[in-house]
Amino acid sequence: MGMIFKLFVGFFIFLQLQLGSTYIIICYFTNWAQYRTGIGRYAASDINPFLCTHLIYAFAEITEDYKIIIQDTNEEASLKVFNGLKSRNSELKTLLAVGGWNFGSVRFNKMVSTQLTRAIFIHSVINFLRLHQFDGLDVDWAYPGMTGNPPENKQLYSKLIQELKTTFQLEARKESKPTLLLSAALASGKRNIDNSYEIPKIIKYLDFIGVQTFDFHGPWENFTGHNSPLYPRKDKRGDSVYLNVDFAIKYYRGKGVPGRKLIMGIATYGRSYNLSTSFSGVGAPITGPGPKANFTNESGIMANYEICDFLKGANYFWDDEQEVPYAVKDRIWLGYDNLRSIKVKVDWIKEHKYGGVFVWTIDYDDLNGHCQRGSQPVLVHINQLFTAASGSQLTKSPMKIFALVLAIIMAILY
Repeated sequence: MGMIFKLFVGFFIFLQLQLGSTYIIICYFTNWAQYRTGIGRYAASDINPFLCTHLIYAFAEITEDYKIIIQDTNEEASLKVFNGLKSRNSELKTLLAVGGWNFGSVRFNKMVSTQLTRAIFIHSVINFLRLHQFDGLDVDWAYPGMTGNPPENKQLYSKLIQELKTTFQLEARKESKPTLLLSAALASGKRNIDNSYEIPKIIKYLDFIGVQTFDFHGPWENFTGHNSPLYPRKDKRGDSVYLNVDFAIKYYRGKGVPGRKLIMGIATYGRSYNLSTSFSGVGAPITGPGPKANFTNESGIMANYEICDFLKGANYFWDDEQEVPYAVKDRIWLGYDNLRSIKVKVDWIKEHKYGGVFVWTIDYDDLNGHCQRGSQPVLVHINQLFTAASGSQLTKSPMKIFALVLAIIMAILY
């Protein structure tokens, strides 16, 4: 009965929230979440395929011989379940992300260095995506223009993106298949943007870009700062005025990116710090990251299902300038997003006519309803907010609805 209930709840959400939406809602799923314990465990089979328009599987890597690979002993089973979600929601698109912060730049640098090595990579990508029934690739290179990388990476990244898309298009025509999607997760820091991307060149070939509008501040600094502030504080000076969502996305827009291709990143986690004094406001001195949480087990990181426990007995604050909350308890400072700040951000997206949001990550949202707000409260909230903007067109797609109903009934019975 539990599985049947979840299917019908998911289907109801899909009908009410997504058929009429013109916005993109992208959900990243990390393949290591399946190895967490307790309420932190999240497998591909736990994904509700009706809460996202696009699902992105993170992360694939690049081998020494320039080919794409996933380093996971459970790869075959996980990918089968992940892409099998499209049998329950025919509108869903799935992409494979390659790279990520921990993967770094070394093998990207080698792969992009010549036309031959790029071609080897691109053809391995096409083969892998078609074999496992993905709809596209998400390039998560953090970041081409980082200090220590070859200065020519900015131009080589443009060549990689162009060659990926043009080869995708040629393959689709040759094989009479839909063209594979191509997206990229791009930096939000001004220096990395300027050093890494020829934006007018690459945007012609990308279907959308996810701007990584989080990790603006963290324990690498010596003071508290919010993970994902919408606006800067008035006391900011120098490069710190760029460390906010509003600047980052508008900067890409000013460089010529169409609004519909700009996707804002929303974090389903917060960043914590150990305070070094009794001062506990924004900018308070710290000794380092906060302690490891029970399930994410990473210093200075709390998933949404861990944040609600921290908030019990904590002092809560709302930053009116940055339009985000933070909380303090036992000399631990936590900056995070809640339903209120997410609403402010979604309203901002609608006001400026941007393309939607991506969530990092779906497995940090509260799958099991531990926080007493139901399953996946952040994603449900985001869907509701976007639906309020576009309205439902349910009556305009009767055959689509019938097909979806039939597909779900078949999934239940068989």
